[in-house]
Amino acid sequence: MFKFTTPAVAAIVLLSPAALAEDGKMVTLTHDYDAALVSSDAGAGALLAELEWAAKRVCTSRVPGAGGQYLDTACADSLVLAAVKQIHEAHTAAGLDVAPTFERIALTQLASAD
Repeated sequence: MFKFTTPAVAAIVLLSPAALAEDGKMVTLTHDYDAALVSSDAGAGALLAELEWAAKRVCTSRVPGAGGQYLDTACADSLVLAAVKQIHEAHTAAGLDVAPTFERIALTQLASAD
């Protein structure tokens, strides 16, 4: 018996209207993830944590003169929301399994954005 599998790694490219407050430039988040993470409850939580970390990294800038860093939380939240939405839509459109945890996260974030 042969089993068809989805590609192990899928790439996601997100363009978000969120801008860094400090210099006003547009940001792009590219994140490679294991597509199997979306179909398991444990994987969904891990994927969300990866997306949040990547978005925070992209939306953090240095503060000139102070030597510190500034995290634009609106930018990070917007990127995570766009990532979850894009991943959810891609997996459901392809007829792939979506774990209940990821489904709940996606629907909750999409509902709160509206």
